[in-house]
Amino acid sequence: MIRPILVIGGLLAAVAAAGAVFVTGHPAPSDPMALSESGIGPLRVGDDFSRAERLAFRVAPETAFSGIGCAGLDEIRYDGQLGSHPVGIMAMADQGRIQEIEATLYSPVQVDSKDDCRALRDRFAEPFVERFGPFEDSWEISKPVSRELLARTGPVTVLARWFATGGSCYVSAHYGVNNGDSVRLESSLATALNDSTRPDSR
Repeated sequence: MIRPILVIGGLLAAVAAAGAVFVTGHPAPSDPMALSESGIGPLRVGDDFSRAERLAFRVAPETAFSGIGCAGLDEIRYDGQLGSHPVGIMAMADQGRIQEIEATLYSPVQVDSKDDCRALRDRFAEPFVERFGPFEDSWEISKPVSRELLARTGPVTVLARWFATGGSCYVSAHYGVNNGDSVRLESSLATALNDSTRPDSR
């Protein structure tokens, strides 16, 4: 009876592994910070929210959280280390599907100048640049109290918000926003997609 049991067990394991791949078209990641074309770890743009939620709690059980967040959208969050940086990872979903994914740098958030803020953005972006290649585009937008320093590599848009008053620099990376539709980046991306109105492109 040992051989049939082993065979059956092997078949069940193979079916389970195949299911992990074919339900969404890609394997379920074990690394919550793994970068892919569509997202980070188990959070992938277009994926089913409930499945991503289960996977997030499996790979990041100590920090995972889910609930209603920005604009009434469903959210999944967890914390971790991306390269050498402490980050928070968040996915936002609408109608049961993930629409946008954001990685936010937790620290540092204080720098001396706008150029230092841009340099912090670029250091934070190193894992994305290594994965997807050099920045394809970059631009700068002036707002009443801040400067927005954006750059794009592959499917990811990286943003640094520089506030001269207080010397604050808030850095994040975003999936699912390159079509100009974003809960978090709002008009910044729409401007980027229209070369005729883009200010301070560089």
